[in-house]
Amino acid sequence: MKTLHFRNTCFGRRISMKKLISVILAAMMVVLLAACGGGNKGGGAQYVFLKEEMGTESYAIGFKKGNEELAKTVTGAVYALVKDGTYAKIGEKYPDIKDYLCLKAEDINDADIPAKGSGDPNFTFKHGFDLDYPPYSYLKDDGSVGGFDVELAQAVCAYMGWKYESVPFNWEAKDMELNAGSCDCIWSGFTKEGREDKYTWGCTYSNNVQGILVASDSGITTLADLAGKTVGVQIDTSAAEMLEDSKKELADTFGELKTYETYTVAFNDLKAGAIDAIAIDMTAGAYLISNEAK
Repeated sequence: MKTLHFRNTCFGRRISMKKLISVILAAMMVVLLAACGGGNKGGGAQYVFLKEEMGTESYAIGFKKGNEELAKTVTGAVYALVKDGTYAKIGEKYPDIKDYLCLKAEDINDADIPAKGSGDPNFTFKHGFDLDYPPYSYLKDDGSVGGFDVELAQAVCAYMGWKYESVPFNWEAKDMELNAGSCDCIWSGFTKEGREDKYTWGCTYSNNVQGILVASDSGITTLADLAGKTVGVQIDTSAAEMLEDSKKELADTFGELKTYETYTVAFNDLKAGAIDAIAIDMTAGAYLISNEAK
């Protein structure tokens, strides 16, 4: 039963992080250029990521501090879905993120996996997520929910025998919703780095890279070229936090750092020429571009 309610370091791939980043960047450039080569709607503009990235991150499932039992159970169910191929199968539906998925069946201990159908059938798992963060989580035009994280959470519920309830929210409200008990977890491309002590964490299931997205004809080719420019970022995201902390020196060179409730709105402003660049994770940026090219 699906109800719409409005309101660990990842196992390694046995390659170095430096090599992983190089592979990801190369693959992402191919995806972006291929998407743009077909011609974007409304003028044919092309969009690319700068070669200089801002940093790497890992995505994990965040539970309210102290909720160890549920975090362990959900993690075990995700492991089961890795072992039976469901995790990879869902990933195939989202080409912008499938190469970032980092859980490997051979690294999982069967002892960590709960028995299928062993959950309480009366339990409703309340999945909290950003209502506009494709390809991880989003509301569709018909009011239903979609995204890799949504489908994986639904598969966890099917495996455990739980009921599933979606709790989409504006991203800046995530902690309020979690602490109020409106949702059981934050599972929506949620960066673990810098938040290790704020939550009880389930498994890390994906890696990502933060970058800068620009129009290919903007003349911006390096981070230094952002000096004096207007850069957009979604509020309360890891990109925003980087620009306030580890990348503050870079942000201080901008003419303006403009915040948005969602990256979709920021991308619309980039297309309209209202901003010069977007600080965004590469999977979300690639999705926006590929969706624009359809």
